[in-house]
Amino acid sequence: MPVRDGVKRSLVGVIDDGTKTVRFVIYEAERSEELASYQLDKTEAQPQEGWYEQDPREILHHIKTCAENAVDQLTELGYSKEDIITLGITNQRETTIAWDKFTGEPLHPAISWNDIRTDSTVDAILAKVPDRNKNYLKNISGLPISPYFSALKMRWMKDNIKAVRRASRDKRLLFGTVDSWIVWNLTGGPLGGLHITDVTNASRTLLMNLETLNWDPMLCRLFGIHRDSLPQIHSSSEIYGTVKDGSILNGIRISGILGNQQSALVGQNCLQAGQAKNTYRSGCFLLYNTGTRRVQSTHGLLTTVAYKLGPNAPAVYALEGSIAVAGGAMKFLRDNLKLIKDVAQDTEHIAGQVFSTGDVYFVPALNGLYAPYWRKDARGIICGLTAFTTKNHIIRAALEAVCFQTRDILEAMNKDCGMPLSKLHVDGKMTSNDLLMQLQADLVGIPVLRAQSWDMSALGVAIVAGHSVGVWSCDRWRHHATPTDTFLPTTTDDDRDARYTKWKMAVQRSLGWASTKKSITMTGQKRKPSIYAGTLTPPDSRKNSDVAQIIDEINPAPDDEGIDIEELMQHSARKFSIFVPLKLPKDEHTILDDAEYYMNKKECDYGMCQCCKPERKLQTNWKTIEEIIENEPEIIFDSEDQPQVCESKQDEAYEPPVGGVVKKRIHIKRIPAIFRNISNKFTNTSPT
Repeated sequence: MPVRDGVKRSLVGVIDDGTKTVRFVIYEAERSEELASYQLDKTEAQPQEGWYEQDPREILHHIKTCAENAVDQLTELGYSKEDIITLGITNQRETTIAWDKFTGEPLHPAISWNDIRTDSTVDAILAKVPDRNKNYLKNISGLPISPYFSALKMRWMKDNIKAVRRASRDKRLLFGTVDSWIVWNLTGGPLGGLHITDVTNASRTLLMNLETLNWDPMLCRLFGIHRDSLPQIHSSSEIYGTVKDGSILNGIRISGILGNQQSALVGQNCLQAGQAKNTYRSGCFLLYNTGTRRVQSTHGLLTTVAYKLGPNAPAVYALEGSIAVAGGAMKFLRDNLKLIKDVAQDTEHIAGQVFSTGDVYFVPALNGLYAPYWRKDARGIICGLTAFTTKNHIIRAALEAVCFQTRDILEAMNKDCGMPLSKLHVDGKMTSNDLLMQLQADLVGIPVLRAQSWDMSALGVAIVAGHSVGVWSCDRWRHHATPTDTFLPTTTDDDRDARYTKWKMAVQRSLGWASTKKSITMTGQKRKPSIYAGTLTPPDSRKNSDVAQIIDEINPAPDDEGIDIEELMQHSARKFSIFVPLKLPKDEHTILDDAEYYMNKKECDYGMCQCCKPERKLQTNWKTIEEIIENEPEIIFDSEDQPQVCESKQDEAYEPPVGGVVKKRIHIKRIPAIFRNISNKFTNTSPT
C-alpha cells in the first residue's frame, strides 16, 4: 500500500506509559496525526486504602507487546520497522521504582504517583525543617513536602522494605521514575544499561535544584537518598543511547524523554511564555509556560521544568496546578449517587436539559482540595438546593465545578506571573463533552481550543525526539497550526464574575469538615501506655506540682515504661490546683452571616498563612492564664475527700487544711496515702 500523500517520511516511535495503560505510537515526522498505535491496560494493585502499586515487569512486557503490534501495522501503510529512526519516552510522573543494578530485579512494586502511604514519612521530614513549614523547600525544588513526590516514596522504601535497605547497604540499589526504569532495561539492563532521566521527571522528585538542574546535596541528605542510587539528569531532547534488549526495537536510538504533562504542553504547541494547557481526566493538570523565567508561586502552585531542548539549550519553566477531582466527580455521581449510568453520554445529555444549575454549587472535595487551596480538611458539598432542584441541576453543577476549579488555578497563575492568558488549550478524555468545553469558555472568559486528539502527550515527546535527530524542527512547529475545535465565551463579565463569587462562597463552606491528625513524629509527643487521656497542659504550667516533684526526686519513672504519674494524679483526689483552659470570646460572625464578610477572609484569619509571626498566630496567652489560675481560690481536698476553698498567694506560705500539704519540701510520711502507694510501687519498698 502506498504511503500517505505519496511522500515517505521518517518515522518516530513513542513509548507512552500512563497510569492505567501502556501505548506504543508511531508518527510521521512533522505530522500530528498518529500513523499507527497499540495499547494494553495495566494492572494496578491496592494492598491497603490509599496505596497504589504497579508491576514494573508488566510495564516492560506491555512495551514489547505494544511495539510488536504497532510495527506490524506499518506494512499496510507502506512502511517498515527500519523507517523508525528514533524513539521518545513519555511517562506517568512521580511513580517510583527501586531495583537491583546487578540482577535487574525490582525490589518492590512501583509506588504510584497517587499513593499516599508516605504520610508518616512526610511528618518525619517536616519535623526536621524550620517551623515544620511544608513550603520550606519550594525555593530550591519548586515543590512542597508532600506524599505526591518521589523523594518521599524512596525514603519510605528505605525505611520499610528490607530488600531495599539491604541493597542500599551493599551499593546495589538503583532508584528511578518510570522513564529511568524503561531506559535502563532497553539499553542493556545489568549489562551496561543507562541509568538516566530528564529534567522534567527529575523536577518532580523533590531532589533536584531548579537552578542548577542537578541533584541538590542538601535535599539528598535531608531525605537520606545517596546520589549514587539516582539517575544522571539529561535534557529532554538528545541522543541518550540505543536499544539493546533484543526486542523488535533493537538498534533504534532513544532521543527524547518528557513527563506526560510536560509532553502534552509541547504537543499542544504551548512553546511560548504565556501559553497554557489543561488535561481533563479523573483529575486535571494545568501547566502555564513561563519561559526561561523561574516563577516562585505564592498562591499554592508548583514550579516545574517544562522542557529543555538539548544539552546546551536553556531550560523552560512552568507553573503547575492540579485538580484532585474532575472526571472523578462524574464517576461519583454514577457509582455512589446513581444519578447517571454512562459518564460519557449521560452527563452531557442530562445536564444539557437545563439552562443553568439554578444556583446549585457542587464542590467535589471528596479527598480534600488541591491547588490553589491545598486543604486536606475540605470535604465535598452540594449547596443552594431548593424545592425545584433536580438531578439535572446537580449534574450540571458537577460539570461547572471542573470549570470553576480551572479558573481558580488560572487566577492564581495570573497573580504569580502577571501574564494574562489569551486562550486555553485542552485535551484529555473529558474534552469530548461539548457542554463542558462551552461552560469552560463561559466561566474563564477566554477561547478554549480543544485538540482533535484526546491524548497529546505522545505527540509532544515525538516532537522533541525528532528534534534531536533533525527530522522534526521545534522552530517550525511553533508556527504549526494544530487542528483544534474552538469554543468562544457567550456570557458577560458581570455574569461570570457573579457566579464565580458564589463558587468561592461554596468552597469556603467546604473547609474544615475533616479533622487532620498529625503523627507521633510530627507532634513530637511520646506514645504513653496509660489508658487515661491527658489533660491539655501548656508550657510552664503547674503540671510539675510540688507533690509530683517529690515523687520524681525519690525515684523518677522511665519515659516510655510503667505508670504515668501525672496522668494518675489528674484522675485522683486533688491536692493541688489543676489547669483549666479558659474559653476565649469568639467572633460573632459566622460563615453563614454574609458573603461580603467571608469573601474578605484571608489565610491570616485562620492561622494558615506563612507571613505572620508565630506570636501573632498564637491564640492563647498561657502566661496570662497561669497568673489567673495562681490568683484564683484553690480547691483542696481534705483527708475525707471533702473540697475546701483556700485563698492562694504566690509569694506567701499558708497553712493548708488537715490532710492537705503544699510545700516545697515535706517528709515522705506526710504525703497523702495515694501518693505514698505510687512511690512504693516505684521504689519497691513497704510503707513505713
